Amino acid sequence: MINKLNSILNFLDIGDLRFLILVVKKNLKNLLLLTLLISILVFIISLNLEKKYISEATIVISPEENNIVNIEEVYALDNQASRINNQIAILKSDEVLEYIVADKKNRLQFKDLYAQTEESFFKRILKKKIIIDKEYLKSTLTQNFTVTNVPRSDVLQLSFVSNNPKISQLALKSIIESYQRYEVDSKIQITNYANKKITDRLRDLVKEMDGAEKKLADYKKENQLIDTGDVKGLKIKEIEAISNRILEAKKNSQKLQNDLLSIKVADGNVDDLLAIEELRSAKDISVIQESLSANENQIQSLSLIYTDKHPKLVKANEYHQKLKDQLKEKINISIQQKAFELGNMENFIKMSEDELKEATNELRDIEEKESGMMKFAREVESSKKLYESFLQRVKETNEAQNLQVSKLKIIETPNLPLSPYSPKPTQNFFISLLLSFMAFYSLVFYKEMNTSVVKSPEAIDSIDTPQVGVLPKVSKLKRGFHILQMFLEDSESNFSECIRSSRAIIESKFKKNSSFMVTSSNPSEGKTTYAFNLALSLEKTNKVLFIEADIRRPSVLNSFYQFDKEIFGLGEIITGSSQLKETIFKVPGTDLDIITSGEKRFDMSDIVNKEQIKKFFDILKMDYDYVIIDSPPVQPVSDTLILAQASDYNLFLIRSESTRTVTFMSSIKKIQNVGSKIHGIIINDLDTSKDSYYSYYYNYSPNYYNYSSYYKPKE
Repeated sequence: MINKLNSILNFLDIGDLRFLILVVKKNLKNLLLLTLLISILVFIISLNLEKKYISEATIVISPEENNIVNIEEVYALDNQASRINNQIAILKSDEVLEYIVADKKNRLQFKDLYAQTEESFFKRILKKKIIIDKEYLKSTLTQNFTVTNVPRSDVLQLSFVSNNPKISQLALKSIIESYQRYEVDSKIQITNYANKKITDRLRDLVKEMDGAEKKLADYKKENQLIDTGDVKGLKIKEIEAISNRILEAKKNSQKLQNDLLSIKVADGNVDDLLAIEELRSAKDISVIQESLSANENQIQSLSLIYTDKHPKLVKANEYHQKLKDQLKEKINISIQQKAFELGNMENFIKMSEDELKEATNELRDIEEKESGMMKFAREVESSKKLYESFLQRVKETNEAQNLQVSKLKIIETPNLPLSPYSPKPTQNFFISLLLSFMAFYSLVFYKEMNTSVVKSPEAIDSIDTPQVGVLPKVSKLKRGFHILQMFLEDSESNFSECIRSSRAIIESKFKKNSSFMVTSSNPSEGKTTYAFNLALSLEKTNKVLFIEADIRRPSVLNSFYQFDKEIFGLGEIITGSSQLKETIFKVPGTDLDIITSGEKRFDMSDIVNKEQIKKFFDILKMDYDYVIIDSPPVQPVSDTLILAQASDYNLFLIRSESTRTVTFMSSIKKIQNVGSKIHGIIINDLDTSKDSYYSYYYNYSPNYYNYSSYYKPKE
């Protein structure tokens, strides 16, 4: 849980949980006092506010049975919601409330209860005479009455708020009774209206029915119709018989045509003619064919015994020729008969088709007359059914008028509230206690973050980073001394002793052959002073290199130390215009090596990356025990973020009573966001003469941003 809260605070860039707790500790007394005063005030006001009592009831308004027409309507949520909304509107309508205010008995009850009601302190002070009349009652009922629908149901929850519990209960009871009365009266009015309309409609239907029957009778008389049902059926059967007869005749006609075509093709050849089945199967022709066959057999037998001129054989041949002539004659007769049959068949088909056409026209005539009669018959039947339906509806409306009941069912009757639901002094007290504490804490926190400055070491206890040094405030310098090399010029001073303490901590906590970047939030916070004096102190027993890494805005070293040759520095190394050995100089009077920023001016992040810088520092660490890097401040430029990733350790300097808390927090977040961290914090310019040195407090000071001071030797 704590880790999750810390991640949220980190995301919001407002420190961590311990910082929030520190803010609470610092302002706890004032926070508790203010929140307690506000809460007590709210409690007292709540005690004197007008008490509100709420009476509640639950009802169900069932749907009308006649309203359900199909299955879609049963499950239609929109239809149900619309019906419920209509009922809610009726409950809150002026018509329902009018039943209440128009009842003298109800008005007297409300007046008595209002007279017994105790008024609050504030209402007694601001009392205005109220006349309990119809308009006042109606307005009160409208404003304090609420209805809510239980989702996906017909259940309605009613509530009424008043400063008297009995008024709340009476109002709800009156509204429910008025709704029931309104509902029954409305149904009776609707039933009476419907009954009148139905009766008028019945009179019209009687006239329409008489007119339809007269039209039907006139039509029958005009077309001489009694009942055309059997005639139509017989005519249909007659048409079917004629159709079948025509089809059969056409079939036989086609067969005859085929036979005559074959006869024409045979061209008088008897054998080809006998190939036609109809000719071959004829009785006369088949008898002659049998005689010819028998005579041929006899001729063959006689030919074996007699000569061709023998009388018996001659007689047999003559008889055979006679049979052939008879066969040919019979075939010709059959052909003539077929031609005659074909002619008769075609005449028969034509006559049948004419008969069919006549029968069809007669049927069409019958159907037209029947259709006209059925039209009038249906009109008569429809009028009769409609008349019977409306007659039945009259009976139903008469019965319904005597049996009208309300569809409203009471599930829970209006209750008499025993305690007020508003105000709740105890609940209001604790809620105001919580809300006011949060509000005051937010204001304090905002002030701490945006206007407070770091003043003492305790102020940064919330940061999980060790303090590696505390530098005292140096108000006066001896003549000829400079704060930049105080460790050399005044080694017995309190400032030099603090540098030694910081050196001891760094030597004990961090490894040798490492690179140390020293930075701060903004210019003029003393990071160059600390970094250079730290390098001078480490130089006493170690091989140390000091690098001035602010390429865009060089520090005071170039102006403080005078070199007798052209200065090449880090800028020339990065651009490749100078070798490393050409840029290293000795600080006069010491063994401290130094690489200045050089003459080049550019944005480091545009030329090199963190891997190249880290590789450069790794090469330097092979020759030096400590590489001290004086970097630019975090807030103005981005170079520091690259150096922080390339350095082994990052030290952060804060100027007491100058560095703002919000700026300090933001700078640390920036370094953390690039995957690096702060390994140690140094507090500079701390006033150790005050008794409150070890106490916890912040000093509020005006805006300190003054970038021009960054280039003065004071740093």
